[in-house]
Amino acid sequence: MSADARPPDVRLKVRDAAIALFAQKGVRATTVKDIARSAGVSEGALYRHWPSKEELAAELFAAEYTAMSQTLRDAAGDGPAPERLRRVIHHAFHLAESAPDRARFLLLSQHDSLPLVPQGQETPVDVICGIVAEGIAEGSVVRADKDALAHIVIGAIVLNVQSHVYGRQTAPLSTLAGTIADAILGGIAVPGAKPVPGAKP
Repeated sequence: MSADARPPDVRLKVRDAAIALFAQKGVRATTVKDIARSAGVSEGALYRHWPSKEELAAELFAAEYTAMSQTLRDAAGDGPAPERLRRVIHHAFHLAESAPDRARFLLLSQHDSLPLVPQGQETPVDVICGIVAEGIAEGSVVRADKDALAHIVIGAIVLNVQSHVYGRQTAPLSTLAGTIADAILGGIAVPGAKPVPGAKP
């Protein structure tokens, strides 16, 4: 069998099926049988890779959550912190719209799974806090508690994504990103600031 003709990896099929089911039903209401059936594999095949549904959910959450950190960091790019935060907001909303199952899974699972993310692993919260801290150091963000300012950004992202996922926010997030970014940055960015090159938090 050629490489292109090989069946999809069992782990990949299970991951995709599990994320979709966890997003629809939640982890507690989803059974191993549900996941195996949706993935087109046997329950035994699933158990060969994960000892339990809970272990699978925790692994998926950690992988998705930390992968989001890298995509947000890449999206932020370089430049003054307010510009980078604007890009993060736009990209976070794009991710929620382009992968709604993943967004819903992360929202539904965060309270149980967030404490299981390995210590030292960068998270989306770390990325945003880091950008805010750099903004304070370079003079483009107001001098205040960096965590409190970062939570303003994070809260606006999470609450709007949550409303979108649950159907309360019917307008496309992509049409709201600019307005939300303007509102946030209007409060935390220093107007007309010229960032200090090489400033460190």
